[in-house]
Amino acid sequence: MSSTVFSILVVCTANICRSPAGQAMLTAQLAGHNARVESAGTRALDGHTVDTTIATLMRRRGMNAMEQHRSRPIMPTMLARYDQILCMEEQHVQQVLAMYPAGRGKVRLLGHWSAQQIADPIGQSEAVYAAALDQIERCAGQWAQKLIEMGMMR
Repeated sequence: MSSTVFSILVVCTANICRSPAGQAMLTAQLAGHNARVESAGTRALDGHTVDTTIATLMRRRGMNAMEQHRSRPIMPTMLARYDQILCMEEQHVQQVLAMYPAGRGKVRLLGHWSAQQIADPIGQSEAVYAAALDQIERCAGQWAQKLIEMGMMR
């Protein structure tokens, strides 16, 4: 395989909770491989910091990179740059495909391998956030394993 970097975009709504967590978890799980993971939101405002509950829970999991994250909106022109686009919910898949119909083969749910969507925990209890993070971590792990098994990673 060439030394080309495999690029992944993780998508949620505001890019302040689920997708930055997915970005951090996939980045950690693909450490040492030729991967670049980024995130964006279908309705994100540019430059917002992550949700404080997510930042706290991610710190407890040993992931401090959330402090530097700034939200960014998905732009149709950016979508062609990614090899894989992983969305939290089916509505995100549909929104991305509406912007980028040519992406049909590379836009999937983060929960694709277990046929699940990851609901937005914003405004709910810390337990709901923690459950969403557990789900994101499991799904990110499944993607990392599959991408490695398929030879997409060096």
